[in-house]
Amino acid sequence: VLAGIGIPVACFLHGYAGFIFGSVKANALWMTPLMPVIFIMSAIVSGIALCMLTYIVIMEWKKFRIRTSKRPWEVTAEEVAGVELDLMRKTSKYLLGFMIAAITLELLDIVFRGYTAVKSWDILRTIIYGKDFVNIFILQYTIGNLIPFIMLLLPRPTVRRLGVALCLVLFGVFMMRWNVVIGGQAFSLTFAGYMHYNLPMIPHNIETFKEGLFGALVIGVMPFVLFWGINKIVPSLKYK
Repeated sequence: VLAGIGIPVACFLHGYAGFIFGSVKANALWMTPLMPVIFIMSAIVSGIALCMLTYIVIMEWKKFRIRTSKRPWEVTAEEVAGVELDLMRKTSKYLLGFMIAAITLELLDIVFRGYTAVKSWDILRTIIYGKDFVNIFILQYTIGNLIPFIMLLLPRPTVRRLGVALCLVLFGVFMMRWNVVIGGQAFSLTFAGYMHYNLPMIPHNIETFKEGLFGALVIGVMPFVLFWGINKIVPSLKYK
């Protein structure tokens, strides 16, 4: 029931965020009809990767508890490891499929912009292939997409390799959002120059807290705190 409600809500949420960016005519990088779909695909990729990573952490903690506990458990650490790897193999297939869809849409958008050579392509080209080349093609596509894609395709997966690959996938999605949101604000409306964004590391007031590192950390930790609280009310994880 919760999944049936949550999945459409999540699609509307991320699709609406992409719609807001894609409908901004004043920004050449954001103005594309593919933006809502790109946001939804990247959200699915990050959601699957984070669920897999969270599951690995929980199961590894459970195996550690089994090995160090003096009381007998209903299952052995080896049985937990077998179930863990089997589930990860199946779920990674879905992750690979959505990664292909997300990467294809993003590259298709770049190719379409270059082929049509719209008025704003000159400034976009200097950003994509110049100013933000490292962020886009090295950090996002190579480290955040290509390397974990190959790691997930390799046979005989291990928990350690899957964990590294999933962290890289999440990093790739983060860089995609960074390049879209921050990169889209890098050039002025007149295409006359570039603007720079400095992430506030130490908050000096409420604004620098919300827009800085600490605000992002609070938002990132909040889902885990909520999950912990819900698990106390409606237990879904058993450690004993």
